[in-house]
Amino acid sequence: MADVQHELGTLREIIANIIYSLEIWDTLHDVCHTLDLYVEDNTGKLGKFSYLCKVASDTNDLSIIAAAEIILNSYPGKRGKPSAVDLQRLQDSLWWIKSQSDQKISTVTRYRIAECLEGKSFWGRLSIGGFFEPVLPSALGDSLPEPGNDENLYLGSSSTLLSVLLGSSQPNTIQPTRISVLNYLQRLGLAEWPDERFCLLIERMVLPEVQPPDKQNNLVELINPLLQSDSYELRQEGLQGGFPLYKVRRIEKGVSGSPKYIIFASTGPKPDIVIDDAVNMNIRVVRYADQCLIYDQPPPHGDLTWEMLVEWWSKIKAEDAEDKKTRRDLGYRLRASLQSEPEKMLFDTYFRDVKVIYGVNLPALLPQVHLHYDPIRQNERSKPVLVRQRMDFLMLLRNSVRIVIEIDGIQHYADDEGRALPGRYAEMVAEDRRIRVLGYEVYRFGGAEFINPEQANQTIVTFFNSLFDRYGILRESS
Repeated sequence: MADVQHELGTLREIIANIIYSLEIWDTLHDVCHTLDLYVEDNTGKLGKFSYLCKVASDTNDLSIIAAAEIILNSYPGKRGKPSAVDLQRLQDSLWWIKSQSDQKISTVTRYRIAECLEGKSFWGRLSIGGFFEPVLPSALGDSLPEPGNDENLYLGSSSTLLSVLLGSSQPNTIQPTRISVLNYLQRLGLAEWPDERFCLLIERMVLPEVQPPDKQNNLVELINPLLQSDSYELRQEGLQGGFPLYKVRRIEKGVSGSPKYIIFASTGPKPDIVIDDAVNMNIRVVRYADQCLIYDQPPPHGDLTWEMLVEWWSKIKAEDAEDKKTRRDLGYRLRASLQSEPEKMLFDTYFRDVKVIYGVNLPALLPQVHLHYDPIRQNERSKPVLVRQRMDFLMLLRNSVRIVIEIDGIQHYADDEGRALPGRYAEMVAEDRRIRVLGYEVYRFGGAEFINPEQANQTIVTFFNSLFDRYGILRESS
């Protein structure tokens, strides 16, 4: 793939061509000044195109990139606007520069996706031209194929294509030639597109305005396993007209393996656990079972929502999951395990102010979770094997993303008299590093952030909104 310097040269050439095709000598200097291009007197009496090439060449890299972004957003000249194809070339060069010419979605994956679209009418409700126009203007032209009644693509004259579209044949006419989806996209440069261009095309295929709901769902199920081979996926990130809106997103590297047991909400001593089956790692709490909760249903998609937790709670209590009292009782039971006022403030804000935003999509916030477990008590060991066994809060999101939230009181870095203990702090950050390497994400709040309740409330809501936006947790109102 072309390197960054080559793409910077391409960017300069495209910009020079755009200005050359749209401006005359009387207007091009104003456009160049607006774009912050290096302008000098044309003492050598160069022709217009040669002059503009020199201007672009003499402009530094950062300025030429900034000029390209301005042109993409709104070309400053008044005589006309760049063609869609020129803008596509400009955007592609910028994407290559941004990615350092690194293509993360492989050619093999692109070809496999193109092959799986054969006979699938990926253009949906649109014409072929209407489908390609917003994302790949270079596809438009005389060689644009048309779909037949069999949902395959054909190349040919308009009259012969009409016969295919009508499902009839005409004597003495040259029949249109079928072209595969892969072959057509290869002609358009499929293997050379930046990742962003390929993702735009995939996202358009599954837009609600393009596909009816059943076909949208089928395409997502067809494409996702192929994208996932390169650690990407189509992820729902909103609604359009009440139907899912998908974006191609990179799959974050989370914790390997699926959770089997989650021991949480401890209100007393550490539970006494035995392993009934060491091969299958089946556990049983033999003491203090009434003072902790054990979630034992592996989440099907790796995420655990509040609604799933309520469903589990209602089954072990033999109560109605829709009953408000059942939900309140679970909330009271979780809150009873909290050990400090800042923990209670975060918990209360989450279920009072964050829950109304996300509704049924709200991830479960599990308090006092035994992330590690040593069956022997610390006072029985000469040296602790595990620095911390219980975390303040844990959330399980999709793609094996596990979020640990800790609230740091003075005990995390000082003794009972307030004197700093560098060794204790060092133990804490070393343990953070260890569990991050395992794939967990750790977010810490300082106890001082909870002194002012109003500010603490705003901090907590802003944090969860930012976190959930990052991982595509849908707001109920979206």
